[in-house]
Amino acid sequence: MKKETFRLIIRFLVGTALSLMLCAGMIMTEKLGSNKPLIQQASGLKGTETVMTVDGEPVSAEEYLYMVSYSAQTMSYYGITDLSMELGEGYTAADYVANQAESQVVQQAVIRKWAKDVGVTLTEEDQAVLQAQKDAYGDDFQTLLKINGISEAQYDQLIGTSLLYDRLYSAYCGEGGNLRPSDSDLTAMAENHGLMTADVLFISTAELDDDGKADAKALMEDYARQIGAAEDRAAAFAALETGENVTVTTSATYDSCEETVLNAALAALAENEISGVIEDESGYYVALRRATDLSAVAEMAFGEDMSARMANAQVEHNDAVYSKINVAAYYTKFSAAQQKMYAQLQQTQE
Repeated sequence: MKKETFRLIIRFLVGTALSLMLCAGMIMTEKLGSNKPLIQQASGLKGTETVMTVDGEPVSAEEYLYMVSYSAQTMSYYGITDLSMELGEGYTAADYVANQAESQVVQQAVIRKWAKDVGVTLTEEDQAVLQAQKDAYGDDFQTLLKINGISEAQYDQLIGTSLLYDRLYSAYCGEGGNLRPSDSDLTAMAENHGLMTADVLFISTAELDDDGKADAKALMEDYARQIGAAEDRAAAFAALETGENVTVTTSATYDSCEETVLNAALAALAENEISGVIEDESGYYVALRRATDLSAVAEMAFGEDMSARMANAQVEHNDAVYSKINVAAYYTKFSAAQQKMYAQLQQTQE
């Protein structure tokens, strides 16, 4: 399978988790229930207690239980609302939710710890972004927090961690970033991983009859001749006038470890060499091998670094707090309280 881009970075969960908060259409400014966040009400914990540490970085009960709520809600999309349901022998939906929540908070903590270790902090611009996001909700912001069961401090941490991730990514992958590996290291890494950058033309043959396939192949052969005859092949590729049925991909990075017809053909090309027509079951390709895109390699290195930090993180549970959390019981109370609050909001709109 070809890759349009090669971005092997860990998906950052904050942006997805915050989708729980996109219910502004229901938000009213009336006071709703207890002043304690729903997470605290449902768990019986203060929320500020440390439930675990990740390489010494504390994870609060509020942060962990927010991710429990998010993971449990994700399960409901698959029709699983009873967390006591067994998914396998001795393994319940609650166990799965707990594992997912822990994985997510480990990722969050790893980002914060990594940022501290390398001196990456939020800038004034980042603080302004955070404040602007809160200001956008206006008077409804506090109600929004109530609906989702978290404190403003936890909201700030979620958004702040996302912004720290962006800063780390820029420092590691951006041109001139102070965490970016040297070009020689990136080049060596590209060779070790078999990464190849190319400009590629593609015509699908899925809906073509034999005559159509013959015409498509002849067209691709002509493209290859035009590019091959040019003194500046990259410029010729960029200037090529292609038909509407031709997909043009520029500076994409491919992994030769993936055994595809296209990757095998690319591996046989020298830099700036144009291929003939490459054929597989999906269609015809013509490829121009380019110098390896080191920024794509840096992205891969960043992803590997992040993955390694997560895999090797030392997680220590604070049993005095962690043992008090019954995931299934907690989420039952949390979701019931949240639904009650939704119902109150809907009544105010009627």
